[in-house]
Amino acid sequence: MTLKPTLATFLIIFLAVTAFGMTAPGAAQGLDGLTSDSEKPVEIFADDGIEWIQDKKQYIARGNAQAKRDDVTVNADVLTAHYRDTDAGGTDIWRLDADGNVKITNPTTTARGDRGVFNIDKGILVLTGRNLKMTADGNVVTARDSLEFWQNKKMAVARGDAKVNSEGKVLTADILTAYFHDVAGKGTKIQRLEAFGNVKIETPTETATSDRGVYEIETGVASIYGSVKIIRDKNILTGEYGQVNLNTGVSRLLNATPGSKNKGRVRAVFSPKKKPKTTTKEKTEEKKQQEKPTP
Repeated sequence: MTLKPTLATFLIIFLAVTAFGMTAPGAAQGLDGLTSDSEKPVEIFADDGIEWIQDKKQYIARGNAQAKRDDVTVNADVLTAHYRDTDAGGTDIWRLDADGNVKITNPTTTARGDRGVFNIDKGILVLTGRNLKMTADGNVVTARDSLEFWQNKKMAVARGDAKVNSEGKVLTADILTAYFHDVAGKGTKIQRLEAFGNVKIETPTETATSDRGVYEIETGVASIYGSVKIIRDKNILTGEYGQVNLNTGVSRLLNATPGSKNKGRVRAVFSPKKKPKTTTKEKTEEKKQQEKPTP
């Protein structure tokens, strides 16, 4: 039984677009932990002014507020920067809250939400609200509950009806998690993606569903686990475990995961395509052609 390498294809899309703003641990202070290791200052702009609340150690920018550092820009109706004084007499921004029409951009990626919280100390960015969306190179990631970026854990998470859409190919799951690792001389690269709960992969020609999916970038192997079903036209294949090697093109559908003692049976149902019914008019024309005398 042959499986198309659809799972590997769609999982890699999510991994590619979730790398926005992630850097290696140990970056400089300020917004560097979620943007870059630049020594450039943070610039904040606002149409309705910037309020400095010394007792709370906050700067609040209101009205089309914008924070910029290098090539990363954060836009929102209101931006609240929480700071602390340093021993050297400077100001260290340890958290930035963005409220209302949040938009985060760099040259390749745009992320949107109603609210964004950047915890610089913990290296965590969480976007929440309606219409959560991230786009990069024509690929779109959406989620119902949150889009999260965990720098110190080198992880990105989309929660709640998480979806990746690319050129008519769609991957959905309750939770999508991407993991990253450092590559010498190449920065942070994608290592693995995991999809949990109600995993569904749709293409113009087929649909695959399972309980869980894992794609390993280095090996090129994508695996889908639990209640696996693959539908193409009217043909249906079911099993407990499917594996696709994107490098070799070899795919398998099995009755159990490797090492499992509980084995079921792989099932396939192939439905032949029916010939279209001939209309009365077509039958009449066909009969006339048959009754014509042979020259």
